[in-house]
Amino acid sequence: MTLYLVGLGLWDEKDVSIKGLELVKKCDTVYLENYTSVMFGTSKEKLEKLFGKKITLLNREAVEQKKEYLEKAKKNEVALLIGGDPTVATTHIDMILEARKLGIKTKVIHSSSIHTAICESGLFNYKFGKSCSIPFSQKGFEPKSFYETIVENQKNGAHTLVFLDLKPEENKFMTVNRALATLVKLGLSEETIAVGFARIGSEDQVIKSGKISELLKFDFGKPMHILVIPGKLHFMEKEALGL
Repeated sequence: MTLYLVGLGLWDEKDVSIKGLELVKKCDTVYLENYTSVMFGTSKEKLEKLFGKKITLLNREAVEQKKEYLEKAKKNEVALLIGGDPTVATTHIDMILEARKLGIKTKVIHSSSIHTAICESGLFNYKFGKSCSIPFSQKGFEPKSFYETIVENQKNGAHTLVFLDLKPEENKFMTVNRALATLVKLGLSEETIAVGFARIGSEDQVIKSGKISELLKFDFGKPMHILVIPGKLHFMEKEALGL
Protein backbone atom coordinates (compact mmCIF):
# COMPACT_ATOMS: atom_id res chain seq x y z
CA MET A 1 0.00 0.00 0.00
CA THR A 2 1.25 3.53 0.72
CA LEU A 3 3.22 5.47 3.33
CA TYR A 4 2.31 9.16 3.27
CA LEU A 5 4.73 11.62 4.88
CA VAL A 6 2.54 14.61 5.73
CA GLY A 7 4.07 17.94 6.69
CA LEU A 8 2.23 19.76 9.47
CA GLY A 9 3.88 23.15 9.10
CA LEU A 10 5.52 25.28 11.74
CA TRP A 11 3.36 25.85 14.78
CA ASP A 12 -0.17 24.48 15.16
CA GLU A 13 -2.86 22.37 13.49
CA LYS A 14 -4.01 25.36 11.43
CA ASP A 15 -0.81 25.12 9.39
CA VAL A 16 -1.85 21.79 7.84
CA SER A 17 -2.60 22.03 4.10
CA ILE A 18 -6.02 21.13 2.74
CA LYS A 19 -4.38 18.37 0.70
CA GLY A 20 -2.80 16.94 3.84
CA LEU A 21 -6.05 17.19 5.78
CA GLU A 22 -8.08 15.37 3.14
CA LEU A 23 -5.49 12.65 2.65
CA VAL A 24 -5.03 11.85 6.36
CA LYS A 25 -8.79 11.53 6.82
CA LYS A 26 -8.75 8.70 4.26
CA CYS A 27 -5.85 6.78 5.82
CA ASP A 28 -6.27 3.58 7.83
CA THR A 29 -3.53 4.34 10.37
CA VAL A 30 -2.02 7.64 11.49
CA TYR A 31 1.26 8.23 13.35
CA LEU A 32 2.79 11.43 14.71
CA GLU A 33 6.57 11.63 14.61
CA ASN A 34 7.70 13.27 17.85
CA TYR A 35 11.45 13.07 17.38
CA THR A 36 12.88 15.44 14.77
CA SER A 37 10.50 18.29 15.60
CA VAL A 38 7.86 19.21 18.17
CA MET A 39 4.93 21.54 17.42
CA PHE A 40 4.26 23.39 20.64
CA GLY A 41 1.17 25.14 19.30
CA THR A 42 -0.85 21.96 19.06
CA SER A 43 -1.25 18.51 20.63
CA LYS A 44 -2.05 14.96 19.69
CA GLU A 45 -5.60 15.50 20.94
CA LYS A 46 -6.12 18.59 18.77
CA LEU A 47 -4.77 16.78 15.73
CA GLU A 48 -7.03 13.79 16.41
CA LYS A 49 -10.01 16.11 16.50
CA LEU A 50 -8.92 17.80 13.26
CA PHE A 51 -8.37 14.58 11.33
CA GLY A 52 -11.06 12.50 13.04
CA LYS A 53 -8.48 9.74 13.55
CA LYS A 54 -6.71 8.07 16.45
CA ILE A 55 -3.03 9.05 16.34
CA THR A 56 -0.12 7.01 17.68
CA LEU A 57 2.97 8.89 18.88
CA LEU A 58 6.37 7.68 17.69
CA ASN A 59 9.43 8.46 19.80
CA ARG A 60 13.02 8.45 18.55
CA GLU A 61 13.49 4.70 18.93
CA ALA A 62 10.26 3.89 17.07
CA VAL A 63 11.09 6.34 14.27
CA GLU A 64 14.58 4.97 13.74
CA GLN A 65 13.61 1.29 13.93
CA LYS A 66 10.85 1.87 11.33
CA LYS A 67 9.34 -1.54 12.02
CA GLU A 68 5.85 -0.61 13.23
CA TYR A 69 4.78 1.91 10.61
CA LEU A 70 6.46 0.13 7.68
CA GLU A 71 4.77 -3.17 8.59
CA LYS A 72 1.43 -1.36 8.67
CA ALA A 73 2.11 0.30 5.32
CA LYS A 74 2.61 -3.06 3.59
CA LYS A 75 -1.15 -3.64 3.74
CA ASN A 76 -2.65 -0.28 4.70
CA GLU A 77 -2.77 3.39 3.82
CA VAL A 78 -0.55 4.91 6.51
CA ALA A 79 0.03 8.60 7.28
CA LEU A 80 3.08 9.77 9.20
CA LEU A 81 2.59 13.32 10.48
CA ILE A 82 5.77 15.39 10.65
CA GLY A 83 6.37 18.91 11.94
CA GLY A 84 7.60 21.30 9.26
CA ASP A 85 8.28 19.81 5.82
CA PRO A 86 8.98 16.05 5.63
CA THR A 87 11.99 16.34 3.32
CA VAL A 88 14.12 18.57 5.58
CA ALA A 89 15.37 15.86 7.97
CA THR A 90 17.59 13.08 6.61
CA THR A 91 15.67 10.71 8.90
CA HIS A 92 12.66 10.99 6.60
CA ILE A 93 14.67 10.42 3.43
CA ASP A 94 15.93 7.22 5.05
CA MET A 95 12.30 6.23 5.73
CA ILE A 96 11.39 6.69 2.08
CA LEU A 97 14.34 4.64 0.86
CA GLU A 98 13.58 1.82 3.30
CA ALA A 99 9.92 1.78 2.30
CA ARG A 100 10.81 1.53 -1.39
CA LYS A 101 13.08 -1.46 -0.68
CA LEU A 102 10.05 -3.20 0.83
CA GLY A 103 7.86 -2.40 -2.18
CA ILE A 104 5.84 0.22 -0.30
CA LYS A 105 4.74 3.27 -2.26
CA THR A 106 5.54 6.63 -0.72
CA LYS A 107 4.14 10.11 -1.19
CA VAL A 108 5.22 13.37 0.41
CA ILE A 109 2.75 16.14 1.25
CA HIS A 110 4.85 19.26 1.62
CA SER A 111 4.29 22.09 4.09
CA SER A 112 5.93 25.25 5.41
CA SER A 113 9.51 24.80 6.57
CA ILE A 114 11.90 26.53 8.94
CA HIS A 115 14.35 26.69 6.02
CA THR A 116 12.23 29.38 4.38
CA ALA A 117 10.51 30.82 7.47
CA ILE A 118 13.82 32.15 8.83
CA CYS A 119 13.98 34.47 5.83
CA GLU A 120 11.28 36.56 7.48
CA SER A 121 14.29 38.04 9.26
CA GLY A 122 15.39 39.58 5.98
CA LEU A 123 18.21 37.12 5.28
CA PHE A 124 18.40 36.00 1.65
CA ASN A 125 17.59 32.32 1.23
CA TYR A 126 20.08 31.74 -1.59
CA LYS A 127 22.98 32.89 0.59
CA PHE A 128 22.79 29.98 3.04
CA GLY A 129 25.56 27.42 3.03
CA LYS A 130 25.68 24.02 4.73
CA SER A 131 23.49 23.79 7.84
CA CYS A 132 24.54 22.08 11.06
CA SER A 133 23.21 20.95 14.43
CA ILE A 134 24.43 21.57 17.98
CA PRO A 135 23.75 18.50 20.14
CA PHE A 136 23.58 18.35 23.92
CA SER A 137 27.06 17.40 25.07
CA GLN A 138 27.56 14.60 27.54
CA LYS A 139 30.47 12.69 29.01
CA GLY A 140 32.44 11.13 26.18
CA PHE A 141 30.41 12.96 23.52
CA GLU A 142 31.42 16.53 22.72
CA PRO A 143 31.41 16.96 18.93
CA LYS A 144 32.74 20.15 17.35
CA SER A 145 31.97 19.63 13.65
CA PHE A 146 29.15 22.21 13.79
CA TYR A 147 31.69 24.90 14.70
CA GLU A 148 33.87 23.91 11.75
CA THR A 149 30.83 24.20 9.45
CA ILE A 150 30.12 27.73 10.67
CA VAL A 151 33.76 28.79 10.21
CA GLU A 152 33.87 27.33 6.69
CA ASN A 153 30.60 29.05 5.72
CA GLN A 154 31.85 32.37 7.03
CA LYS A 155 35.02 32.03 4.94
CA ASN A 156 32.74 31.69 1.91
CA GLY A 157 30.49 34.56 2.99
CA ALA A 158 27.57 32.15 3.49
CA HIS A 159 24.96 32.09 6.26
CA THR A 160 24.67 29.06 8.55
CA LEU A 161 21.36 27.67 9.77
CA VAL A 162 22.06 26.03 13.12
CA PHE A 163 19.56 23.46 14.39
CA LEU A 164 19.39 23.08 18.16
CA ASP A 165 19.10 19.73 19.88
CA LEU A 166 15.87 18.50 21.44
CA LYS A 167 15.01 15.56 23.65
CA PRO A 168 11.21 15.66 23.97
CA GLU A 169 11.07 12.53 26.13
CA GLU A 170 13.20 14.40 28.71
CA ASN A 171 11.53 17.77 28.09
CA LYS A 172 14.92 19.20 27.08
CA PHE A 173 15.14 21.80 24.31
CA MET A 174 18.34 23.68 23.63
CA THR A 175 18.06 27.46 23.78
CA VAL A 176 19.69 30.04 21.54
CA ASN A 177 21.61 31.25 24.60
CA ARG A 178 23.09 27.86 25.38
CA ALA A 179 24.02 27.32 21.73
CA LEU A 180 25.78 30.69 21.55
CA ALA A 181 27.64 30.03 24.79
CA THR A 182 28.87 26.74 23.31
CA LEU A 183 30.08 28.49 20.15
CA VAL A 184 31.90 31.17 22.15
CA LYS A 185 33.57 28.46 24.20
CA LEU A 186 34.83 26.89 20.98
CA GLY A 187 36.27 30.18 19.74
CA LEU A 188 33.57 32.24 18.03
CA SER A 189 33.96 35.91 18.91
CA GLU A 190 31.24 37.57 21.00
CA GLU A 191 31.41 40.41 18.43
CA THR A 192 30.01 38.04 15.78
CA ILE A 193 26.52 38.90 14.51
CA ALA A 194 23.90 36.23 15.10
CA VAL A 195 20.13 35.92 14.67
CA GLY A 196 18.04 33.97 17.17
CA PHE A 197 14.53 32.72 16.49
CA ALA A 198 11.88 31.37 18.84
CA ARG A 199 8.41 29.88 18.22
CA ILE A 200 8.37 30.78 14.52
CA GLY A 201 4.85 30.74 13.11
CA SER A 202 3.20 31.57 16.43
CA GLU A 203 1.59 34.82 17.53
CA ASP A 204 4.47 35.51 19.92
CA GLN A 205 7.36 34.52 17.68
CA VAL A 206 10.72 36.16 18.31
CA ILE A 207 13.35 37.19 15.76
CA LYS A 208 16.28 38.93 17.40
CA SER A 209 19.56 39.96 15.80
CA GLY A 210 22.70 41.48 17.25
CA LYS A 211 26.16 40.71 18.51
CA ILE A 212 26.50 37.41 20.35
CA SER A 213 27.40 39.37 23.50
CA GLU A 214 23.97 41.03 23.32
CA LEU A 215 21.98 37.92 22.48
CA LEU A 216 23.53 35.96 25.36
CA LYS A 217 21.67 38.33 27.71
CA PHE A 218 18.34 38.19 25.84
CA ASP A 219 15.48 35.94 26.99
CA PHE A 220 14.05 34.15 23.94
CA GLY A 221 11.37 32.46 26.03
CA LYS A 222 9.83 29.06 25.50
CA PRO A 223 10.88 26.52 22.78
CA MET A 224 11.40 25.89 19.93
CA HIS A 225 14.54 27.90 19.21
CA ILE A 226 16.79 28.01 16.16
CA LEU A 227 19.87 30.04 15.29
CA VAL A 228 21.52 31.63 12.27
CA ILE A 229 25.12 32.79 12.09
CA PRO A 230 25.20 35.12 9.07
CA GLY A 231 28.06 35.34 6.61
CA LYS A 232 28.63 38.42 4.50
CA LEU A 233 25.52 40.58 4.68
CA HIS A 234 23.96 42.48 1.78
CA PHE A 235 22.97 46.07 2.62
CA MET A 236 19.27 45.09 2.46
CA GLU A 237 19.89 42.23 4.89
CA LYS A 238 21.62 44.64 7.26
CA GLU A 239 18.69 47.03 7.05
CA ALA A 240 16.15 44.26 7.68
CA LEU A 241 18.13 43.04 10.70
CA GLY A 242 18.42 46.59 12.08
CA LEU A 243 22.21 46.56 11.93
